[in-house]
Amino acid sequence: MKPFSGEDPLARGLADLPPVAPLDPARTDAVRRVARAALVEEAERPAASSRLSLAWSAVILPGLLLGSGCVYVWDSVQKIGQIYGGG
Repeated sequence: MKPFSGEDPLARGLADLPPVAPLDPARTDAVRRVARAALVEEAERPAASSRLSLAWSAVILPGLLLGSGCVYVWDSVQKIGQIYGGG
């Protein structure tokens, strides 16, 4: 009995896959330990790309947005002054 009976070819292909054999518990524990060690090591020593991403999102992008907003407002005030004869 198939759990899917639609027209999606990807879902139909997945439904046709054979069942997975049970995994060896000792092997799964070994893989889990290696993965956890890699995760802990990565968390203790963040990569340069994550630091760059944090710097971009916390400092550089807000600074650029604030600066461009200030320039826009200053220029708008100057233009309005020129249009209405104040400058």
